[in-house]
Amino acid sequence: MEKIQFDNDDFILYAPDSLKYVTDNMIEYLQESFDFYKGLFEIEYFRKIQINFFDDINKFREFIYDLRGENQSLPSYAKGTFDRGMINAFITTDMDVESYQYHKTLYMASHELFHIMYKELIWEKEGNKRIVWFDEGMAQFFSNENACNLNDENFERWLNNVVEKTKKIPNLNDLKHGENFETDDYSGYSLSLLSVKYLYDLLGFDEFKKLIYDNNKIMDYGNIVIEAAIEYYK
Repeated sequence: MEKIQFDNDDFILYAPDSLKYVTDNMIEYLQESFDFYKGLFEIEYFRKIQINFFDDINKFREFIYDLRGENQSLPSYAKGTFDRGMINAFITTDMDVESYQYHKTLYMASHELFHIMYKELIWEKEGNKRIVWFDEGMAQFFSNENACNLNDENFERWLNNVVEKTKKIPNLNDLKHGENFETDDYSGYSLSLLSVKYLYDLLGFDEFKKLIYDNNKIMDYGNIVIEAAIEYYK
């Protein structure tokens, strides 16, 4: 296990000193996300979260496979997971602090925290299956990792880029992590984010909170939401 870099009632963070240029700036955003999620899920308390960061991709993958007891399931693009209810991630030591990559990394823990809370408070507790596109879309949207793409100044450019790179529109309900989530024909992450943003804009906060519990309605949206979102914003 790496060195303890931060510890309070909500989180304990293990990471090497080489990642302090990220971790020292991350905690404020993570706390803000945690407080927002508690409002979204209508709770006052959640358990303490353990965060494990690595500066070596091989150590990260070995750690995850040790948790899982196998060595096949981790997609090649994976750099963060929420195995065992922990936030686990690989982070490089040489990012430009002015870069988009660095900005997104500051919100990586917020992204994984959403997955953990959504799993434990909603779909696992309610006996529902995980709908991957909806879960991934919400984690990207509510963590604020894409705030710079979704703001008024940049959204049109981001949307046009997503549309241009989408050579084939998949049925979101068919997407699973692995071979068919990120392909040469589309980005499951971008399409999931676009779809959740659209549903949030369409429904508003209170109605969206109700949707979180309704897997049947989420699946219905999954059949048509990409086309609807593109038409709506265009």
